[in-house]
Amino acid sequence: MEIITNTSKLVKPATPTPSNLRNYNVSFFDEQMPNMNVPLILYYSTSESDVHVNIFNHLETSLAKTLTDFYPLAGRYMRDGSFIDCSDQGALYVQATANFQLSEFLGLAWELKFSMLRDLLPCEIAEAGEVDDPMLNIKVTTFECGGFAIGMCSSHKISDMSTTCTFINNWATRSQASSNNALELENYYPIFTVPRDFPKRELNDLTPRLPRISIVTNTPARIFLFKGNAISKLREKVIFKDNKGHRPSKVQLVLALLWKTFVGIDKANNNGQSKASFVSQGVNLRNKAVPKLPDNLCGNFVGVAVAQTDTCEGDNIDLQGFYMILHDSLKKYDSNYAKALTSGEYDVLMKSFLEYSQNIMNSDVNFYGVTSWCKFSFNKADFGWGKPVWKSTGQFAAQNFVVMMDDQEGDGIEAWVHFDEKRMGQFEQDLDIKAYAIYTPSQ
Repeated sequence: MEIITNTSKLVKPATPTPSNLRNYNVSFFDEQMPNMNVPLILYYSTSESDVHVNIFNHLETSLAKTLTDFYPLAGRYMRDGSFIDCSDQGALYVQATANFQLSEFLGLAWELKFSMLRDLLPCEIAEAGEVDDPMLNIKVTTFECGGFAIGMCSSHKISDMSTTCTFINNWATRSQASSNNALELENYYPIFTVPRDFPKRELNDLTPRLPRISIVTNTPARIFLFKGNAISKLREKVIFKDNKGHRPSKVQLVLALLWKTFVGIDKANNNGQSKASFVSQGVNLRNKAVPKLPDNLCGNFVGVAVAQTDTCEGDNIDLQGFYMILHDSLKKYDSNYAKALTSGEYDVLMKSFLEYSQNIMNSDVNFYGVTSWCKFSFNKADFGWGKPVWKSTGQFAAQNFVVMMDDQEGDGIEAWVHFDEKRMGQFEQDLDIKAYAIYTPSQ
């Protein structure tokens, strides 16, 4: 099974970017983000005989039109000045072909399939932040059956997942054959006002540079699938009521179970002693502001909510307890941030980022990073050949890191867990994980 790259080119905006938009200053939130690419791959199944003839040019043409709206994604990041030079240098566009069918790939054992994900991406995840690096990289791979995959890496310096979804929806809408989509396209027109409302701090970019080499990591990643019925069983174990009638979300339920398992594993590997344990959760701030901000507000507009247990505290906490700690930390975060976003209190806005950076490097605590991509609209992106039959990310060079995505049915969760080899083995054998998650190891 082989994927062959045929051509690579830079696609420029269909309409040149006006000179008054040449320099795009990053925002306060952009400054907090690392110089890395965020990988996402969408898989499409089609049996149309002419799809391979048309798809590369079709997607390239609609991409150029989309870049006219998303002009910063066609620019280059100037690290020294913390701005994007929007001179229409272009987004990388790679065309590739696979000598096998999409169904063969999807049917592979997980570890075999996972080893091929990098070949479906246009560049290395850490290849970002230098003046020659595109802010957006796309790779379209066609399969023998007529299916195709769109792999993309967008720079975290300018894009969070909400921005990526707005871009994808704009591109997909322009790619559809219907000419009556002008009204729909308005929903996906980007709003670039975050740098104006939350300007950068005028400090040098202090975010770390990641190695510009092929990522070879000893940190395995596995998918653990929590189906809708398993989440319903978890929900039965958590007693939670508030005055608004909310019930526990699937993300918080699964995260509570994962955190409980992480604490137990860390205790077993630390001579039966529990360290303080921290979980950071990425938070989309668009629906935290008052009034709520639109989904097509583009750029980074995310925060970090941190939940914690003290030393030995985790020994006596059950699933209900871990859930309540997570819930209370988000509730407190929402309250504090809603006020800070309205008043522009930078000390409050900075606090969670500082807490994150301090604890991630602290060897005296166990720290876990979690990001949820559930309910984001890339699950429904239709470029003219229907919705994706699967979606995936790539392997991050990180330990103690989890990416959550909706399963194909929409009511479950795929948890992409990054752990070292020893603890991954312990995680797979944990009784709670075996009771609620589906995991099929390589054969």
